[in-house]
Amino acid sequence: MSYKSKSILQVVKEIEGSKVYLPALQRKFVWGKPQIELLFDSLMRNFPIGTFLFWNLEREVANNYVFYEFLKEYDQRHPYNKRKDGSFLNPEIIGVLDGQQRLSSMYIGLQGTHTEKAPYMRWADENAYRKSKLYLNLLSLPYHINEDNAIEINEEQNFEFRFLTEKESKTWILRKNKQIDENGTETIFEENMYWFKVGDVLSWSADPEFDIIIDAFLTECSTEVQKKQVSEKRRLIKKALETLNKRITSEQLINYFEIDKQDLEDILKIFIRVNSGGTQLSKTDLLFSTIVATWDNGREEIENLLQKINRKGDGFGFSNEFLMRCCLVLTDAPVLYKVNSFKTENVEKIRDEWPKIAHAIEQTADLLVEYGFSHSLLTSQNATIIIAYYLYKGGAVNDKTKADIKKYLIHALLNGIYGSSQDQLIAFLRNSFREASKDATGKTTYKLKYNQFSFDELLKLELPSRKTLYVTDIELENLLTYRKGASSFFVLSLLYPNLKYKEVQFHQDHIHPASKFSGDTFNTLALSEEEQEEWMKMRDMIPNLQLMEGRQNESKNAEDFETWLGKKEPSEQQHFKITNYIPENESLEFRNFKSFFEKRKTKLGEALRKVLAINNDAQITNEEFLEQETDVEQEISALKQENL
Repeated sequence: MSYKSKSILQVVKEIEGSKVYLPALQRKFVWGKPQIELLFDSLMRNFPIGTFLFWNLEREVANNYVFYEFLKEYDQRHPYNKRKDGSFLNPEIIGVLDGQQRLSSMYIGLQGTHTEKAPYMRWADENAYRKSKLYLNLLSLPYHINEDNAIEINEEQNFEFRFLTEKESKTWILRKNKQIDENGTETIFEENMYWFKVGDVLSWSADPEFDIIIDAFLTECSTEVQKKQVSEKRRLIKKALETLNKRITSEQLINYFEIDKQDLEDILKIFIRVNSGGTQLSKTDLLFSTIVATWDNGREEIENLLQKINRKGDGFGFSNEFLMRCCLVLTDAPVLYKVNSFKTENVEKIRDEWPKIAHAIEQTADLLVEYGFSHSLLTSQNATIIIAYYLYKGGAVNDKTKADIKKYLIHALLNGIYGSSQDQLIAFLRNSFREASKDATGKTTYKLKYNQFSFDELLKLELPSRKTLYVTDIELENLLTYRKGASSFFVLSLLYPNLKYKEVQFHQDHIHPASKFSGDTFNTLALSEEEQEEWMKMRDMIPNLQLMEGRQNESKNAEDFETWLGKKEPSEQQHFKITNYIPENESLEFRNFKSFFEKRKTKLGEALRKVLAINNDAQITNEEFLEQETDVEQEISALKQENL
């Protein structure tokens, strides 16, 4: 290998000129906007950005392998690179073995766009996704002029790089900021913004006339105040533009090793060696690399399945890592493994069994939708892998098994059994579900012990690390104080088992509307400060929550509960009270909230006791918990030693 360097502009031109590609063994682009913005800040400060590993190969050889183009228009909904089709144009091409995330970030920041979901908006809402480009605020630069009239950089302040939509980038208006001094005095001051599109650097001449460029900025200012600030900060702006131009176009910041080996097996060994020590690539990422390196359309198959299952229902966030772990578990491969010793037959089995694997995973996602789960509610993806294994092995799917699968999943999530030692737990459960036999060739194969998924049988197992699916009376009491969120949904879904989650979207609705819990209402009811604080805590707890169809919830909105229910026919009122565990002969006026809360809490506890697996012997003392943690560490250490 030889060590060389080139400028960022050179690499961008080589990407644009169809010379630089990503080998199939590379994972998808995963950096978020803050990481990209920070990378450009590092470039401005001339911080080291690490070395790169490039694979040089001849066109004739490259045509035998699968490569992908760099992302230019990143979209969170489809974060996948386009496969290179047809023959290569250049006699030699470059494959990026290490540094994909950094190079992709630079390319997107300079040449492309970044689209992702806005906060607090639904994944399924197309309007939630905003296309943005990278900008630098020229009126918020970390420079100051010292006593010697020289420009110095402030190490405590970052260059304000920001991904903005075109509309946001045109917002030159004042923004207000707050500063608090050492005495606690708060000062509000106004600050202008002037957003410069970073990619414009690429359109400049070899020797830009920065004064002319800044003069053009002055003509674009929307206010006289802003124009004045640009003029006053002209020297600092010129310094920033000169630095940015130099970092991108002339300085040799891309330091790389060059590999000329032409055989993919040799490249795979180098790739694994480079990425096994100290990087963020997990072993499942490396398994992905070993699979797609020998499976021509493997990457497309895997990415297509990811897109398919993540679009189901209200949307999921399944990852490449989840699929790779599923591949290992479903094909009865070691759950813990060493990448370099991963046998070819394991990869071939995953490739050959892919249609069956994909079907089982898709079936699992369909069940999750039927149970009412979505991205925000599924707090552990790994809890679903044993379900996929059961389906992959041909387990029966009927009303009874679906009910038991749901019980297992909710108990597992409520108890957080996948919070630690996950590989150990998955391996244990898989062994509990299967039995070994020999085929005609003497090879060991596995089939299900039982064709029916049974939650009762699961309860009989002594899970590793003293984990349990059981719930204790103390935990039951705690469940009823869960606040609105993923865990409260689990509990409510047990209380509302007959809702058609797959067909209708249900919301967690406040029975007594949240808007009633205000200072004015509290004062009218003459509640003390302690009582007000207590009511505010109780407002979002399960005894004041119900599952309600989205349209019903919108119509109910913030209307007083007693008034809203009183508008219904008597038979409808009675049905609503029964199905929503509303206590009989209890005033529904808001002034009676605390009594209502306690009575409904009792009814919910009685209902949950009938559907949850209660066992008070499952409680663990603090001393036992400490012993358990030691046992876990020893078991994990032993498992690792077996795989070395």
